[in-house]
Amino acid sequence: MSISREEAASALSQIDQTTSRSLDMKSYRIVGPILMAWGVIWAVGYCGMGVLPPRRLGWMWLGLDVLGIGLALIIRRRYGGATSRAWRHAAATAAIIAFVFVTQHLFRASSPGPDLIYPGLVCGFAYVMIGLWRLHRLAWIGLAMFVASLAGLYLIPQGLNYWMAAVGGIGLFLGGLWLRKV
Repeated sequence: MSISREEAASALSQIDQTTSRSLDMKSYRIVGPILMAWGVIWAVGYCGMGVLPPRRLGWMWLGLDVLGIGLALIIRRRYGGATSRAWRHAAATAAIIAFVFVTQHLFRASSPGPDLIYPGLVCGFAYVMIGLWRLHRLAWIGLAMFVASLAGLYLIPQGLNYWMAAVGGIGLFLGGLWLRKV
């Protein structure tokens, strides 16, 4: 029994779709715990901004960012992610953090509100772009983060650091749970 070209092409297409879906599911299982870890880091960081003196905030965030990158590497290794990819993702995360730091200092806002939401906007945008490219559920998490960050700027300017703790902390943690359950 022989198969036609169309049947062979259809079978190969189905194999490609199954392989792609399987890779996406594995990626979600890895990304979920990473988002959960970053959610805790964001909650701690933004709550810390409400109680620490401004001169200590840079050091606090530097320590939290290093911790987040380290946790992401550990999680990626634990869930079977390729080590070379883990280092590339860590480098990409460090590049985003550096971009936020440099652009915030270059374009200092006249009030603290825009500085507080800027990391949420950049991370939300990055998640949307990743989601549009490959992991579609990240686009929804990024969009929610972007919109909620902006909403806090206009609706809750006095408690914005705690709003961002909830947006980044609870939002990323719940987003991570959602991805992990896929």
